[in-house]
Amino acid sequence: NRGIDWVIVGGESGPGRAERKLVRHVDTDLCALGTRQWHPKPEALEWVCSLRDQCQAAGVPFFFKQWGGPTPKSAGRLLDGREWNEMPQREAVPA
Repeated sequence: NRGIDWVIVGGESGPGRAERKLVRHVDTDLCALGTRQWHPKPEALEWVCSLRDQCQAAGVPFFFKQWGGPTPKSAGRLLDGREWNEMPQREAVPA
């Protein structure tokens, strides 16, 4: 029984149903110029962090692709201030 080798998580980008998205619009007021930014939904942030923490505890590589939004880069790839690009180790192939 090998278990889980790798976990990849990523939000959906492009048009689609809002309830499937990991992000939401947040309106901000910077120097009287309104801007619209994408931020993770609180429940999505909690869920993704939980998956990452479980992977870390189990020694399973965790790869976080993106938060999603209208474009793949709308909300970026950072989770707790860093990118998570872990990949499984390749096993040596016997000769």
